Amino acid sequence: MFPPLEHSIPSHVGFLCVQVFGSTTVNPTNPAQVVVTFGSYINVHSNEANGCVPTGFNPLTGDNLYTGVKTPGACNNDILESVSNDGGVTFDGTTTDPRTLTSVNQEPGQATTDQWWQWITFTKNGKLATSYYDRQYDTDETTGFSDVSLSGTGDLTRFVVQRVTSSPMPPPTEFDGTFFGDYTGLSGIDNAYPLWMDTRVPDLFLCPNTSPPAICTGSASNASVANDQDIFTASLPVPSK
Repeated sequence: MFPPLEHSIPSHVGFLCVQVFGSTTVNPTNPAQVVVTFGSYINVHSNEANGCVPTGFNPLTGDNLYTGVKTPGACNNDILESVSNDGGVTFDGTTTDPRTLTSVNQEPGQATTDQWWQWITFTKNGKLATSYYDRQYDTDETTGFSDVSLSGTGDLTRFVVQRVTSSPMPPPTEFDGTFFGDYTGLSGIDNAYPLWMDTRVPDLFLCPNTSPPAICTGSASNASVANDQDIFTASLPVPSK
């Protein structure tokens, strides 16, 4: 049901890091309502007939194993929602097949692409916001680039998706591209304030043999220009129906 825990796993091109742990929030207008979101390869959009097949667990790590992870149109990571209306005593996600659970990723382009590393919060008026990394834009899914999106809902069923980043972020270059910092968060009272790790800024180095000192960029083993990993944020209204 879940992708591996905190591992860098190959997507079609580049790497995709996903997690099994969830994000939890309580509705301030109804304290008995608790919402958890989590990432799952098996979801309403997964195409198991095309190769996304659960194949048990890794005996050494306990991680879930799948056949067809790199098959285009097969495995794609969705962010699913599990809701409790009795203060967390029971959740619908414990008794519902993940293939029929509500996905916060309801744009057509998200049906065949990956979304991961989510964070959620309610506004003071009871709108649920979810921010996450998203590969539905441009050529992200096939090049390893990433964006950030915000999903919002007023009824926990119908989600509206808004792009947060203005352009795709290139694959990370630190540690030969195998490290993607899991720095993500979301705050919301009136608006949503997603926070994410951004790789669009080039890594800067002191140019050799320069006087006065000058700043240069450099190459990486997996890219012509090495990039930095910086923390970005934005202020956005929570979209909803």
